[in-house]
Amino acid sequence: MAGVALERIFAITRLTVTFVVLQAALGTNRQIVTGNPVAGSFRSVPTTVKAYENDTVLLPCYQNAPYRYVRWSRDDLLLLDSRYPDLRAPPRMRLWTNGSLEVTEVQTEDTGDYMCEIMTDGGKASQSHAIEVQYQATAAVHPEGSIDIRVGQILEVACQVTGVPKPYIKWNYQNDNLTLPFENERKLSVLIEDRNFSGPVECTATNGVGEAASASVQVVVHFVPEIEVKTTTVHTRVGETGILECVVTSHPVASIHWFHHGLPVVFDRRIVKLDALVSKQQHYTVQRHQLAIRNLRDADLGQYECKAGNRVGIAGTQLELTGRPMVASFKPAAEMSSPTTHNFIWQTESFSPLIEYKLKFRRVPSGNVTPARRSFQQLSWRELIIPSDGSYGPLHSIGYTLQGLQPTSVYEVVVLSRNRYGWSDSSNILRFATGGEVEVDPVEMNEGPSSSASSVPMTETIEFSESEGVDDGGLITDNTIPNDYFDYGTTGGVGAGSQLRSTMAYCSLLPALLVMFVGIFRGIKDL
Repeated sequence: MAGVALERIFAITRLTVTFVVLQAALGTNRQIVTGNPVAGSFRSVPTTVKAYENDTVLLPCYQNAPYRYVRWSRDDLLLLDSRYPDLRAPPRMRLWTNGSLEVTEVQTEDTGDYMCEIMTDGGKASQSHAIEVQYQATAAVHPEGSIDIRVGQILEVACQVTGVPKPYIKWNYQNDNLTLPFENERKLSVLIEDRNFSGPVECTATNGVGEAASASVQVVVHFVPEIEVKTTTVHTRVGETGILECVVTSHPVASIHWFHHGLPVVFDRRIVKLDALVSKQQHYTVQRHQLAIRNLRDADLGQYECKAGNRVGIAGTQLELTGRPMVASFKPAAEMSSPTTHNFIWQTESFSPLIEYKLKFRRVPSGNVTPARRSFQQLSWRELIIPSDGSYGPLHSIGYTLQGLQPTSVYEVVVLSRNRYGWSDSSNILRFATGGEVEVDPVEMNEGPSSSASSVPMTETIEFSESEGVDDGGLITDNTIPNDYFDYGTTGGVGAGSQLRSTMAYCSLLPALLVMFVGIFRGIKDL
């Protein structure tokens, strides 16, 4: 009999071990039964309850057999035990007679793992449940308030979020300055490239529960002052009032200093500076600074510098107060040109009497007619000195006929003016073709839809600046005049852009008229 009893004990032990091993193989460890597995099996299943705040949650603990006692614990901390009815239940928790645990008005602190342990005649068994209280996302940034940072530094902002489920993070930067998205990153890291990176940086957290949460920080970029000028050359005359102006954008606010030929300007009743606030934005300030010199003297002319500085750095720009003539501009000539001559009219302004003009011209070899087809061959200029007409008005116009030109050729011409203060800057280059048939490079004929023409208009003129030929090496000048002396891109005079458009508009009519006259002439000749 003892041997039979021993065999039964071993059989039950093997069955129990097999049951536990089977549970491990099935991947669940939330239900443990010791003793008789049939008597200790649960009718309830392990459950994770997802609830919102203030909901009521019921955690089941149903057995197939009556229990002797049941006890509940959370995170290994005893909550309730039916054997001790005098044990005070935690707030909002209640034990039902069927062994289930009720939690009312759940809060975030109720989130955790709960263990039901039950004792029956068949033995002791336990089952695990979980409560996950979902709540709205929250967001906070660090550092908070505002961040002062300089151009060239790295901005770093951290976003601290809470919420169940885990919130999704999105960054927003004013003016879309970021080139890369920062999606679901708890830390923002970006290079501050310029002052436009000033503004709010916002972190938004969402988890599907309630409204999205956001937090922001103000980024204030400190940068070296930025200086703008309407014109770098101011034309005036002795005895008048000359005004130099620069507009400074900065943060922090910059201090302004004026220099004349490298020396600080000494202010007195005749030389004063005028400062005015243009606008005060949230993240920068714009100020206008003027240097006014009354009753100008010859010694007051020359190079000036407007220099602005703050604790980030110093910036400066050069200006010139001069009595030299303004840049001349070509005007349409009313008289017709011939195959060997070309008529010019140009206009300039000078507050002092003009002494003379310098007309520089050169013939452009075949194949270099357009700026895009210029070679790097040095093309020398020929110069003509033309006396002034002696007029005293600030506006001067003069006409001139250039003779001895080669027929069927393309020429370029520029003009300068001189008064007692020196030569003006060079005008834009004017290109024109003399009358007659002009040979066209076969390569040019195959390059565009208009290349089928066998000739170019006889007196077509085109005025352009050096900037139009930047990609092909720029305009070519001889070595007798320094390159910086002829600044073809400088407009200097008032309305230079409109004068150029006017010249182009009038000159564009000449080819059509000439073609019409040539046709009439050939018709008469055939008769």
